[in-house]
Amino acid sequence: MSMRNRGNTRMVMERMLLLSGAVGAGKTAVATRLETDGGFSRLSTSGYLRQYGAGLGAEGQRLQLQELGDRLDLETDYRWVVDNVALPSFALQPDATYWLLDAARKPKQVAHFRTAFGLTVRHVHLTAPEDVLRDRYTRRKEAVDTPYDEAIAHPNEVAARGLIERADIVFDTNALPTEEVVSRIQLMWGA
Repeated sequence: MSMRNRGNTRMVMERMLLLSGAVGAGKTAVATRLETDGGFSRLSTSGYLRQYGAGLGAEGQRLQLQELGDRLDLETDYRWVVDNVALPSFALQPDATYWLLDAARKPKQVAHFRTAFGLTVRHVHLTAPEDVLRDRYTRRKEAVDTPYDEAIAHPNEVAARGLIERADIVFDTNALPTEEVVSRIQLMWGA
């Protein structure tokens, strides 16, 4: 259990889940299920980037959000996800004890969470066969903005896929239904 003082807010965090994986791997489906059935509160990097980018005139397309995230990575040594997304969310919901990040994209982001929140952190990487990932992606509306081959060639996507080597556990979402992935994630902290 991690106890942190943030100004006048005292929080007790029991679980901090970092989700990573390729585009189309099922991160959002797993995160949504953990929210609705598992009591997790979600931290969304894309939500933050959309809000931050709106003030800059960015339209919120995938490529623009990735470039904005890259800029923040460089400006903050990758800490923006902890400092600008996680900590303000924790302050707004001090009674929430289970948190998930949808999604970690870079190794230093994962490292900053582990440093800040220690043993409460678990990192889960989701994957699926490439043809399944492609099919899932092409069914999304964002596929209109950025073709699949362009999306997976972006350095953020390459880095996100590389997090498979750093994860505590990896799940193939083509082999396991979302419900089973969620059940296994919840067991990662013990009963």
